[in-house]
Amino acid sequence: MPLTEILCISYFDRIIGPNTFHCNAELSDREEFPDLGRILDFNNEEGTFIFAFRKYQTVNHIFYLESEYARGGKDLLMISYMIRAAYFKSEISDIYRYLESKTPILEEFASELQQLEDFSRILNQNKDIENQQDLISLGNKSFQKKFINLFKSYFKTLCMKEGPFLQKSKDELKKVFIFGADHAGKTTFLKNIEALQFHSQDDSGLGTQILEVVIDNMEILMEECIDNQFKCEQCGRSNRCINKAQGFILIFNVSDKQSIIDAKERFKIIVKKICNHELEDTIPILIIGNKFTYHEEVSEEIVNDTFQIDQINECDVKIEYFPVNLLNNDKKTLEALRWFIRNII
Repeated sequence: MPLTEILCISYFDRIIGPNTFHCNAELSDREEFPDLGRILDFNNEEGTFIFAFRKYQTVNHIFYLESEYARGGKDLLMISYMIRAAYFKSEISDIYRYLESKTPILEEFASELQQLEDFSRILNQNKDIENQQDLISLGNKSFQKKFINLFKSYFKTLCMKEGPFLQKSKDELKKVFIFGADHAGKTTFLKNIEALQFHSQDDSGLGTQILEVVIDNMEILMEECIDNQFKCEQCGRSNRCINKAQGFILIFNVSDKQSIIDAKERFKIIVKKICNHELEDTIPILIIGNKFTYHEEVSEEIVNDTFQIDQINECDVKIEYFPVNLLNNDKKTLEALRWFIRNII
Protein backbone atom coordinates (compact mmCIF):
# COMPACT_ATOMS: atom_id res chain seq x y z
CA MET A 1 0.00 0.00 0.00
CA PRO A 2 1.50 3.40 -0.96
CA LEU A 3 2.19 6.09 1.62
CA THR A 4 -0.87 8.31 1.89
CA GLU A 5 0.15 10.97 4.44
CA ILE A 6 3.65 12.26 5.14
CA LEU A 7 5.11 14.87 7.49
CA CYS A 8 8.62 16.25 6.99
CA ILE A 9 10.78 18.96 8.54
CA SER A 10 13.43 20.46 6.25
CA TYR A 11 16.01 23.14 6.93
CA PHE A 12 18.72 25.07 5.12
CA ASP A 13 22.16 23.86 6.19
CA ARG A 14 24.93 26.47 5.89
CA ILE A 15 27.28 23.94 4.25
CA ILE A 16 25.23 21.42 2.28
CA GLY A 17 22.18 23.59 1.53
CA PRO A 18 18.59 22.27 1.84
CA ASN A 19 18.39 19.10 3.92
CA THR A 20 15.80 16.93 5.68
CA PHE A 21 15.89 16.99 9.47
CA HIS A 22 13.17 14.42 10.08
CA CYS A 23 10.44 12.71 8.07
CA ASN A 24 8.11 9.80 8.78
CA ALA A 25 8.92 8.34 5.34
CA GLU A 26 11.92 7.80 3.10
CA LEU A 27 11.45 10.09 0.08
CA SER A 28 14.00 8.41 -2.14
CA ASP A 29 11.84 8.17 -5.28
CA ARG A 30 12.29 11.62 -6.88
CA GLU A 31 9.90 10.69 -9.67
CA GLU A 32 7.01 10.24 -7.24
CA PHE A 33 7.65 12.67 -4.39
CA PRO A 34 8.19 16.44 -4.55
CA ASP A 35 11.76 17.64 -4.02
CA LEU A 36 11.32 19.46 -0.70
CA GLY A 37 14.91 20.67 -0.81
CA ARG A 38 14.36 22.39 -4.12
CA ILE A 39 11.14 23.97 -2.87
CA LEU A 40 12.98 25.35 0.18
CA ASP A 41 15.83 26.50 -2.03
CA PHE A 42 13.41 28.71 -4.01
CA ASN A 43 11.49 30.09 -1.02
CA ASN A 44 12.82 32.01 1.97
CA GLU A 45 9.80 34.09 3.00
CA GLU A 46 7.86 33.09 6.08
CA GLY A 47 4.37 31.84 5.39
CA THR A 48 2.28 28.92 4.17
CA PHE A 49 1.70 27.79 0.59
CA ILE A 50 0.34 24.77 -1.24
CA PHE A 51 2.31 22.92 -3.90
CA ALA A 52 1.14 20.03 -6.11
CA PHE A 53 3.49 17.45 -7.56
CA ARG A 54 2.28 14.45 -9.54
CA LYS A 55 0.64 12.07 -7.05
CA TYR A 56 1.28 14.09 -3.90
CA GLN A 57 -0.09 17.49 -2.87
CA THR A 58 1.63 19.41 -0.09
CA VAL A 59 0.98 22.27 2.30
CA ASN A 60 4.23 23.86 3.44
CA HIS A 61 5.01 26.32 6.22
CA ILE A 62 8.30 28.25 6.17
CA PHE A 63 9.58 29.90 9.34
CA TYR A 64 12.79 31.11 10.99
CA LEU A 65 14.45 29.97 14.21
CA GLU A 66 16.50 32.50 16.19
CA SER A 67 20.03 31.12 16.53
CA GLU A 68 23.39 32.11 17.94
CA TYR A 69 25.01 29.46 15.72
CA ALA A 70 23.51 30.31 12.33
CA ARG A 71 24.91 32.79 9.85
CA GLY A 72 22.76 35.91 10.10
CA GLY A 73 21.38 34.77 13.44
CA LYS A 74 18.52 32.71 12.01
CA ASP A 75 17.88 29.19 10.74
CA LEU A 76 15.46 28.67 7.83
CA LEU A 77 13.06 25.73 8.25
CA MET A 78 10.03 24.29 6.48
CA ILE A 79 7.32 21.92 7.71
CA SER A 80 5.65 19.95 4.91
CA TYR A 81 2.49 17.89 5.20
CA MET A 82 1.67 15.94 2.04
CA ILE A 83 -1.11 13.61 1.00
CA ARG A 84 -1.67 11.24 -1.88
CA ALA A 85 -4.74 13.07 -3.18
CA ALA A 86 -6.12 10.27 -5.36
CA TYR A 87 -6.36 7.98 -2.32
CA PHE A 88 -8.60 10.46 -0.48
CA LYS A 89 -10.90 11.44 -3.34
CA SER A 90 -13.71 9.36 -1.87
CA GLU A 91 -13.36 11.23 1.46
CA ILE A 92 -12.29 14.77 0.58
CA SER A 93 -14.30 16.78 -1.91
CA ASP A 94 -12.03 19.85 -1.81
CA ILE A 95 -8.34 18.97 -1.60
CA TYR A 96 -7.19 22.61 -1.73
CA ARG A 97 -9.31 23.79 1.19
CA TYR A 98 -8.51 20.64 3.14
CA LEU A 99 -4.79 21.40 2.95
CA GLU A 100 -5.37 25.12 3.50
CA SER A 101 -7.22 24.29 6.72
CA LYS A 102 -3.99 22.77 8.10
CA THR A 103 -2.27 26.18 8.19
CA PRO A 104 -3.03 26.96 11.89
CA ILE A 105 -1.73 23.52 12.90
CA LEU A 106 1.53 24.04 11.01
CA GLU A 107 1.93 27.52 12.53
CA GLU A 108 1.42 26.10 16.03
CA PHE A 109 3.89 23.29 15.33
CA ALA A 110 6.48 25.83 14.14
CA SER A 111 5.97 27.87 17.33
CA GLU A 112 6.62 24.76 19.42
CA LEU A 113 9.79 23.98 17.48
CA GLN A 114 11.03 27.54 17.94
CA GLN A 115 10.89 27.02 21.68
CA LEU A 116 12.60 23.63 21.62
CA GLU A 117 15.85 23.91 23.53
CA ASP A 118 19.06 22.87 21.73
CA PHE A 119 17.33 22.66 18.32
CA SER A 120 19.43 25.35 16.65
CA ARG A 121 22.71 23.90 17.90
CA ILE A 122 21.83 20.54 16.36
CA LEU A 123 20.87 22.15 13.05
CA ASN A 124 24.27 23.83 12.84
CA GLN A 125 26.33 20.86 14.00
CA ASN A 126 28.57 19.04 11.49
CA LYS A 127 26.77 15.98 10.21
CA ASP A 128 27.73 12.70 8.56
CA ILE A 129 25.34 13.11 5.61
CA GLU A 130 26.92 10.34 3.51
CA ASN A 131 26.09 7.75 6.18
CA GLN A 132 22.48 8.98 6.48
CA GLN A 133 22.98 9.92 10.12
CA ASP A 134 19.81 10.24 12.21
CA LEU A 135 19.93 13.95 12.99
CA ILE A 136 17.64 13.61 16.01
CA SER A 137 20.33 11.47 17.67
CA LEU A 138 22.63 14.51 17.73
CA GLY A 139 20.51 15.85 20.60
CA ASN A 140 20.44 14.54 24.15
CA LYS A 141 17.74 12.16 25.39
CA SER A 142 15.58 15.01 26.64
CA PHE A 143 15.62 16.69 23.22
CA GLN A 144 14.93 13.42 21.41
CA LYS A 145 11.92 12.64 23.59
CA LYS A 146 10.42 16.13 23.30
CA PHE A 147 10.94 16.30 19.54
CA ILE A 148 9.48 12.84 18.80
CA ASN A 149 6.47 13.49 21.03
CA LEU A 150 5.84 16.82 19.30
CA PHE A 151 6.24 15.29 15.85
CA LYS A 152 3.89 12.39 16.54
CA SER A 153 1.30 14.61 18.20
CA TYR A 154 1.14 17.13 15.34
CA PHE A 155 1.18 14.42 12.69
CA LYS A 156 -1.83 12.82 14.36
CA THR A 157 -3.62 16.19 14.44
CA LEU A 158 -2.81 16.92 10.80
CA CYS A 159 -4.20 13.55 9.74
CA MET A 160 -7.60 14.21 11.32
CA LYS A 161 -10.31 14.50 8.67
CA GLU A 162 -12.79 17.21 9.56
CA GLY A 163 -14.43 20.24 7.98
CA PRO A 164 -16.86 21.16 5.15
CA PHE A 165 -14.45 19.87 2.49
CA LEU A 166 -15.15 16.24 3.44
CA GLN A 167 -16.95 14.23 0.83
CA LYS A 168 -20.68 13.97 1.40
CA SER A 169 -21.66 12.58 -1.98
CA LYS A 170 -19.89 11.67 -5.19
CA ASP A 171 -22.55 13.71 -6.97
CA GLU A 172 -21.15 16.90 -5.42
CA LEU A 173 -17.75 16.64 -7.14
CA LYS A 174 -17.08 19.47 -9.58
CA LYS A 175 -14.96 19.42 -12.73
CA VAL A 176 -13.19 21.79 -15.10
CA PHE A 177 -13.94 20.60 -18.62
CA ILE A 178 -11.60 21.19 -21.58
CA PHE A 179 -13.03 21.10 -25.09
CA GLY A 180 -12.41 22.49 -28.56
CA ALA A 181 -11.25 21.67 -32.06
CA ASP A 182 -9.27 18.56 -32.97
CA HIS A 183 -5.45 18.82 -32.81
CA ALA A 184 -5.62 22.28 -31.25
CA GLY A 185 -3.46 21.56 -28.19
CA LYS A 186 -5.82 20.27 -25.50
CA THR A 187 -3.51 17.42 -24.48
CA THR A 188 -0.45 19.68 -24.72
CA PHE A 189 -2.15 22.13 -22.38
CA LEU A 190 -2.79 19.43 -19.77
CA LYS A 191 0.75 18.04 -19.98
CA ASN A 192 2.31 21.46 -19.47
CA ILE A 193 0.31 22.33 -16.37
CA GLU A 194 2.30 20.13 -14.00
CA ALA A 195 5.60 21.68 -15.08
CA LEU A 196 4.12 25.17 -14.85
CA GLN A 197 2.93 24.43 -11.31
CA PHE A 198 6.47 23.62 -10.19
CA HIS A 199 8.17 26.55 -11.90
CA SER A 200 5.56 28.99 -10.60
CA GLN A 201 5.67 27.79 -7.00
CA ASP A 202 7.16 31.09 -5.84
CA ASP A 203 3.79 32.65 -6.77
CA SER A 204 1.87 31.13 -3.87
CA GLY A 205 -1.41 32.79 -4.81
CA LEU A 206 -1.65 30.94 -8.10
CA GLY A 207 0.11 27.81 -6.87
CA THR A 208 -2.36 27.08 -4.11
CA GLN A 209 -5.34 27.32 -6.42
CA ILE A 210 -3.82 25.22 -9.19
CA LEU A 211 -3.87 22.38 -6.68
CA GLU A 212 -7.66 22.27 -6.56
CA VAL A 213 -8.70 23.54 -9.95
CA VAL A 214 -6.07 22.40 -12.42
CA ILE A 215 -4.30 19.34 -11.02
CA ASP A 216 -7.26 17.46 -9.56
CA ASN A 217 -10.33 18.64 -11.40
CA MET A 218 -9.53 18.90 -15.11
CA GLU A 219 -10.98 16.57 -17.72
CA ILE A 220 -11.03 16.67 -21.52
CA LEU A 221 -14.58 16.32 -22.79
CA MET A 222 -15.15 13.47 -25.21
CA GLU A 223 -15.86 14.75 -28.71
CA GLU A 224 -18.93 12.53 -29.07
CA CYS A 225 -20.33 13.99 -25.86
CA ILE A 226 -20.53 17.46 -27.40
CA ASP A 227 -21.38 16.26 -30.91
CA ASN A 228 -24.33 14.32 -29.49
CA GLN A 229 -25.65 17.40 -27.64
CA PHE A 230 -24.70 15.86 -24.27
CA LYS A 231 -26.97 12.89 -24.83
CA CYS A 232 -24.09 10.49 -24.36
CA GLU A 233 -24.14 7.69 -21.79
CA GLN A 234 -22.37 9.79 -19.10
CA CYS A 235 -24.54 12.89 -19.42
CA GLY A 236 -27.84 11.51 -20.69
CA ARG A 237 -29.65 11.48 -17.37
CA SER A 238 -27.75 13.96 -15.19
CA ASN A 239 -26.34 16.57 -17.60
CA ARG A 240 -23.03 15.84 -15.89
CA CYS A 241 -20.98 18.22 -18.03
CA ILE A 242 -23.19 21.16 -17.06
CA ASN A 243 -24.36 20.38 -13.53
CA LYS A 244 -20.89 19.24 -12.43
CA ALA A 245 -18.94 22.05 -14.11
CA GLN A 246 -16.84 24.60 -12.24
CA GLY A 247 -15.87 26.05 -15.59
CA PHE A 248 -14.84 25.32 -19.17
CA ILE A 249 -11.66 25.85 -21.16
CA LEU A 250 -12.02 26.10 -24.94
CA ILE A 251 -8.88 25.62 -27.07
CA PHE A 252 -8.54 26.12 -30.83
CA ASN A 253 -5.80 26.75 -33.41
CA VAL A 254 -5.81 30.53 -33.79
CA SER A 255 -4.28 30.40 -37.29
CA ASP A 256 -6.61 27.73 -38.70
CA LYS A 257 -10.04 28.94 -39.88
CA GLN A 258 -11.52 25.45 -39.78
CA SER A 259 -10.30 25.01 -36.21
CA ILE A 260 -12.04 28.26 -35.27
CA ILE A 261 -15.26 27.17 -36.97
CA ASP A 262 -15.23 23.78 -35.21
CA ALA A 263 -14.53 25.43 -31.87
CA LYS A 264 -17.35 27.92 -32.43
CA GLU A 265 -19.90 25.17 -33.06
CA ARG A 266 -18.94 23.31 -29.89
CA PHE A 267 -18.82 26.55 -27.95
CA LYS A 268 -22.40 27.37 -28.99
CA ILE A 269 -23.59 23.98 -27.74
CA ILE A 270 -21.92 24.49 -24.35
CA VAL A 271 -23.25 28.04 -23.90
CA LYS A 272 -26.78 27.04 -24.93
CA LYS A 273 -26.76 24.27 -22.36
CA ILE A 274 -25.55 26.64 -19.63
CA CYS A 275 -28.11 29.32 -20.49
CA ASN A 276 -30.95 26.78 -20.43
CA HIS A 277 -30.04 25.62 -16.92
CA GLU A 278 -30.58 27.50 -13.68
CA LEU A 279 -27.13 27.28 -12.12
CA GLU A 280 -26.16 28.52 -8.67
CA ASP A 281 -22.92 30.18 -9.80
CA THR A 282 -21.71 32.04 -12.87
CA ILE A 283 -19.67 29.71 -15.07
CA PRO A 284 -16.32 31.01 -16.36
CA ILE A 285 -15.20 30.01 -19.86
CA LEU A 286 -11.55 30.53 -20.72
CA ILE A 287 -10.96 30.69 -24.47
CA ILE A 288 -7.39 29.95 -25.59
CA GLY A 289 -6.34 30.59 -29.16
CA ASN A 290 -3.26 28.39 -29.51
CA LYS A 291 -0.65 30.32 -31.52
CA PHE A 292 1.47 27.91 -33.52
CA THR A 293 4.94 29.24 -34.33
CA TYR A 294 5.35 31.11 -37.66
CA HIS A 295 1.59 31.21 -38.21
CA GLU A 296 -0.38 34.41 -38.38
CA GLU A 297 -3.11 34.85 -35.80
CA VAL A 298 -6.54 36.38 -36.17
CA SER A 299 -7.28 39.59 -34.28
CA GLU A 300 -8.98 39.64 -30.90
CA GLU A 301 -11.88 41.57 -32.44
CA ILE A 302 -12.51 38.75 -34.93
CA VAL A 303 -12.48 36.19 -32.13
CA ASN A 304 -14.93 38.28 -30.09
CA ASP A 305 -17.22 38.62 -33.09
CA THR A 306 -16.94 34.94 -34.01
CA PHE A 307 -17.86 33.71 -30.55
CA GLN A 308 -20.21 36.65 -29.83
CA ILE A 309 -18.57 37.11 -26.46
CA ASP A 310 -20.21 40.44 -25.61
CA GLN A 311 -23.73 39.06 -26.06
CA ILE A 312 -23.07 35.81 -24.24
CA ASN A 313 -21.72 37.62 -21.17
CA GLU A 314 -25.32 38.60 -20.44
CA CYS A 315 -26.08 34.96 -19.64
CA ASP A 316 -24.68 33.32 -16.46
CA VAL A 317 -21.32 32.97 -18.20
CA LYS A 318 -18.11 34.94 -17.82
CA ILE A 319 -15.75 34.72 -20.79
CA GLU A 320 -12.21 35.86 -21.49
CA TYR A 321 -10.00 35.26 -24.53
CA PHE A 322 -6.22 34.73 -24.46
CA PRO A 323 -4.03 34.11 -27.53
CA VAL A 324 -1.23 31.84 -26.26
CA ASN A 325 1.53 29.70 -27.73
CA LEU A 326 0.99 26.71 -25.46
CA LEU A 327 4.35 25.17 -26.34
CA ASN A 328 6.64 28.00 -25.34
CA ASN A 329 4.77 30.86 -23.65
CA ASP A 330 4.44 29.74 -20.04
CA LYS A 331 4.00 33.30 -18.76
CA LYS A 332 0.93 33.88 -20.93
CA THR A 333 -0.49 30.47 -20.03
CA LEU A 334 -0.18 31.33 -16.34
CA GLU A 335 -1.88 34.67 -16.96
CA ALA A 336 -4.82 32.87 -18.58
CA LEU A 337 -5.00 30.33 -15.75
CA ARG A 338 -4.88 33.11 -13.18
CA TRP A 339 -7.94 34.74 -14.73
CA PHE A 340 -9.79 31.43 -14.88
CA ILE A 341 -9.01 30.40 -11.30
CA ARG A 342 -9.95 33.78 -9.85
CA ASN A 343 -13.35 33.47 -11.47
CA ILE A 344 -13.95 30.07 -9.90
CA ILE A 345 -13.02 30.72 -6.28
